[in-house]
Formats: sequence, C-alpha cells, structure tokens
Amino acid sequence: MTGSCLLGAMITSTAGPLQRSDVIKEPAWILHLDCDALRPTAVGKYVLGEMQKPDAEKKLAEFQTIFGLDPRTALHGVTLYGTSVAQEDGVLLLYADFDATRLTSMAEGAKEHKSTTHGKHMIHGWLDEKKPEKDGVKPRTYAAIHGGKIIIFGQKEGRIAQALDVLDRTKPNLTASTQFGSFGDGGENAVIVGAARKLDFPASDPNAAVLKQSKMALLSLGESQGKVQGTLKLEADSEEVAKQMESVGRGLVGLLALQKDKPENEKLAQGLSIQQEGARVTVKLSLPAGDLVGMMKSGAAKKAAKD
Repeated sequence: MTGSCLLGAMITSTAGPLQRSDVIKEPAWILHLDCDALRPTAVGKYVLGEMQKPDAEKKLAEFQTIFGLDPRTALHGVTLYGTSVAQEDGVLLLYADFDATRLTSMAEGAKEHKSTTHGKHMIHGWLDEKKPEKDGVKPRTYAAIHGGKIIIFGQKEGRIAQALDVLDRTKPNLTASTQFGSFGDGGENAVIVGAARKLDFPASDPNAAVLKQSKMALLSLGESQGKVQGTLKLEADSEEVAKQMESVGRGLVGLLALQKDKPENEKLAQGLSIQQEGARVTVKLSLPAGDLVGMMKSGAAKKAAKD
C-alpha cells in the first residue's frame, strides 16, 4: 500500500468481470462474482429488494458507518482463489469504491495488529477473535490494499505477498496459464464464473464422488432474456470415466424430479440437461428467472418461519 493510496479519500474501482491478470498463474480453484452484472438481473433486483427491508437496512447502515462502504452500490466484483482446497490457502480480492485511509486506520486499531512491508506495499495482520485456536495457534487475518481499488484478504501473510506480486505484474498471472486456457470468457451475460483443476476433496465431501473424477471443471452462470443460463463442463481422464460421471449426474437429476413434495426441486430438474461427449460431460441449466426468484423467496420464508 503506497503513501499516495493512503491519502486518497474515495477512489473508484473499475473491475466487474473477472480480471485474469489479477490472479496467480496456476490456482487450484477460482470463483468470481461480477456484482455490476448481477444488479440489473431479476435475481439481483430481488437481492437488492431484500436488502431494503428494515432489518437488513439496519445492518447495512451499521456496516456502512464502520467501513464507509455500501455493498449495494460500491462493490463491483469479488474474486476468490486458492492454491489448494485448504481454507488458509485462499485469497479474496474485493473490487470496490472505498476510503483507503479509513480502512487502514481500522486495521491498525484491530487487536494485536502488526504490519510488514512488502516492496512498496504494507501488509496488515490482526487477531481473528471469532475463530478458535488451531494447534495452539491463534488465527490471524491479513490484508492489504493495491492501487487504491482492490482490497486483498487472506489467512496467510505469504499468500497476501504473492497476490501483491501478481497485481504488480512481477509474477506470472492467469493469462499465461495453460491449464485454465480461456477460462473467464463466460460471455457478456456471465455473473458467476468458476473453475477448479483436479483437487483432493475430503472423502466426506458429498460432491467428491463426481468431482474427484474430474481433472478440470468450468462453470459459467448468468441471466439473459428472462432466463438463468448456466453451464458446467467437467473434463474426465477418459471417455469411460466421463460416461460414469454422466450416469451419476442423470441419477441425481432423476432424484430431484421425483421429489413431488418439493416443487422447486422438480422445476430445477426440468431445467437441467446432461450430455457426454468423449471425455467431457456438460451440464446445462435453463430456468426462468422468475422461477429462481420464487425459489429464493420460498427458501427465505421457510428460514424465517424456522427462526
């Protein structure tokens, strides 16, 4: 974080779609949310409407008072990536309009704050009291600001330093990756894009059976012409494995369709299609945006009744 960044009051960020050059060259996984693309969609309008309800507005007002940031308008994009499935290896990039001086002062006032210099940047670290100790070590959160437009968060100082090097263009980034190819080109309507190469998921993970057999997974989700459109591409090691994955996928969709007592699951099943070609399995979703909003409303109502 440079001195000039700290003097800036409100600096505008321009990121919305995934910025491939801001991510390390070979992540294990990556997920990006384009907040600017989400807002005008039916789903985005529903989410913004929920934020305008009294209880939500009160919490947002408190958040804005503390951070000087209204996520409804000031947050442009969120990128998460990691070098492994371990939570502590993850990095979060927030693209937003923010007051760098204010956020720096907050970090400096946090419990057991320490700062270190990394090139022309400052990395801040503080005790994370909300998380339990692990092997007798108190968990810490690390953060830095890059260029007055990106806030970087992580649980390891080394990951923050690595992210800063990538953003400074002194270390290779995703544009040079051979494994991820053209990932991120989900089309102009993409709101969420994600990818993961072969990962060592825990055996207890319910998704492990399918994902463990995939050497690469690519996700794109967006809204166009009143419909939520999504594509998940799974690359297997062989055509035989791909056929097994397709069979498992069709079985899961069939189970959804049989849940007549849950109409939202039946609608979801109707909107899903699965196709296997060679070593690739493609899952497509096409669902009226109104149906998805209806599912979200139903889920929120059930949660409210339960609470």
